[in-house]
Amino acid sequence: MGNFARRAAPALALGGLAVVIVGVLDPALAANDAGNAAPATTAASDVSTASAGQASTSDSGQPQGTDASPATTCETAEAVTGPVVTTRWGPVQVAATVVDGQLCEAHAVVWPTEDRQSMQISAYAVPQLDAQASVQGVLLDGVSGATYTTEGYRDSLQQLLDSL
Repeated sequence: MGNFARRAAPALALGGLAVVIVGVLDPALAANDAGNAAPATTAASDVSTASAGQASTSDSGQPQGTDASPATTCETAEAVTGPVVTTRWGPVQVAATVVDGQLCEAHAVVWPTEDRQSMQISAYAVPQLDAQASVQGVLLDGVSGATYTTEGYRDSLQQLLDSL
């Protein structure tokens, strides 16, 4: 049994290290974690919030030092769906949440699923495109091996934003 443990320990250690590296560096996994977190804003400087312990109230009951109008956040965003773009391997359609013309979040609602290879490519490409578009808008980097899906995603998102 000692011989087995001596051979298995390095393999288990390397396997655990690989899981940690992939978990930290893989954007698709980061996108899943971002879905569990609080919604991001388009820009930190666009949103002003006051901490409960810091704001004092005036005679009118309004907190002093804050606007009377509510802060613009992605929570109050308008949901918009872009057009279906036909690519060589199938249709692509993007939906997004938008506040005051600014993109908060984007995600594909239709992607190529015509054959097994398209489904496999879409399975890894769509989460990466969603994560990139939510951060970078139409200037997304794209996904290697999913050129047509990337172009369709970018076209649908661009047309969605142009229609606003």
